[in-house]
Amino acid sequence: MGVPVIAEFLGNSGAGKSTLLPILTQLLRDDEMVAMSVTEGIRHYTAKMHLGRAVCALAPQAWRGPLLWWSFFFLPYWLHMVQFARQQPRLVHYVIGLQLRRPIPWRFRWSILRLFFRMASEYHFLSSQARADEVVVFDEGFVHRAVQMFVSEAEQVRPEQIAEYLRLLPRSDLVILVKAAPATCLARIQFRGLQERLRNLTAQDIARFMTNMEQVISIVSQYLQGTGWPIVEVINDGDLSVSTAELQRKVAPYVSRAANTVG
Repeated sequence: MGVPVIAEFLGNSGAGKSTLLPILTQLLRDDEMVAMSVTEGIRHYTAKMHLGRAVCALAPQAWRGPLLWWSFFFLPYWLHMVQFARQQPRLVHYVIGLQLRRPIPWRFRWSILRLFFRMASEYHFLSSQARADEVVVFDEGFVHRAVQMFVSEAEQVRPEQIAEYLRLLPRSDLVILVKAAPATCLARIQFRGLQERLRNLTAQDIARFMTNMEQVISIVSQYLQGTGWPIVEVINDGDLSVSTAELQRKVAPYVSRAANTVG
């Protein structure tokens, strides 16, 4: 069994990563590829395990999806998180040490670490279960985690820290950089409501946070391009049909090439 093709999104808050994810998976399916979001993949492969088969046999149809998701967190989550840490000890040590030293409230540090290890467990589980001809799409994978790792209103951006983090990452088969004008991103953020991290900040601190985010994403994208990661840029600033067409045109050759390589 080979590893699946791993694709992930990168972009500012409000750029449209979550909007484009289901569009991407559907475009790939239309091209007769097997494509799944993280949630879909976890439910799909958990259903093949002993507990998952019991859920599918006994639970009503409407409950199966949520129960399969929680079945993953019953035991496989912890096993795969430990296995990832064993395979990537330097990355795990770096991430923990970095977060413990940051000048931000402890509840946000723990939240960042919790999300990182959850994603690590999901990544390891899907990489070990999915076939080489399947595509798993992360809306916020390891690359985008750099935003949480290095962005706050209280810190200066340090490119050398970002580069070290990226150097330690398992490499994805494709990174999709989603871009939109700052005004567009801000309007979308205001429409859906500020995330908890920003709710109690002043307008000046929010502006500093957003500026730092743009800087980190720029550093990340430049590093990926300079070190040979497969990365494409999609503008999502207006007409979604235009963004969809650009996404399809730019992504398909990379994913097909990666699938042929691992197959």
